[in-house]
Amino acid sequence: MIKGINRRVVEITSTDSEYFEKAVLYVKSDKRDIPPARLEEEAREYMGRIAPHDKPQPIPLALKLGTAAVSAVAVTLLIYLLICL
Repeated sequence: MIKGINRRVVEITSTDSEYFEKAVLYVKSDKRDIPPARLEEEAREYMGRIAPHDKPQPIPLALKLGTAAVSAVAVTLLIYLLICL
């Protein structure tokens, strides 16, 4: 079967991924009149949603402070119990 070769594609060569070298996205036939800059913008946004994230998400400051506060209370309680008993 021969498929039509009259297709428009967007090729992303800088994926910022350790796993993927490049991506090729085929433009829908009813969207061919969209300017190339807009298509590239949409392609990069789409790639950002589906590409694996290499860096782990940082621990939020509130979680760090909460953990520190709970630890301080636990140590204080332990010291109190050792002194009073």
